[in-house]
Amino acid sequence: RGGKDYSEICSHYYIEEDRKKIESGEFRNLDFVICKESDIAKLTNSMAGFGMEQSQRVIIEYDKGYGYFIVKRIPMEYGISEDIP
Repeated sequence: RGGKDYSEICSHYYIEEDRKKIESGEFRNLDFVICKESDIAKLTNSMAGFGMEQSQRVIIEYDKGYGYFIVKRIPMEYGISEDIP
């Protein structure tokens, strides 16, 4: 198959560190997607495919030449009032 496997990619981008942040309560949860490097331009529009329906932090971790990149989404609650025009 010639590509890297899932666990190798997760290890490269420190997904275990993110898991610890979830367990400690620093992050409420974390969604992520692994993509081929060739797809980065098409995927990074519209909050990297996660859309604009909620407050969120989107992190794109890209290691040029690695062949894959990872996009992480962390739902956020910034506390902005609903009555702000």
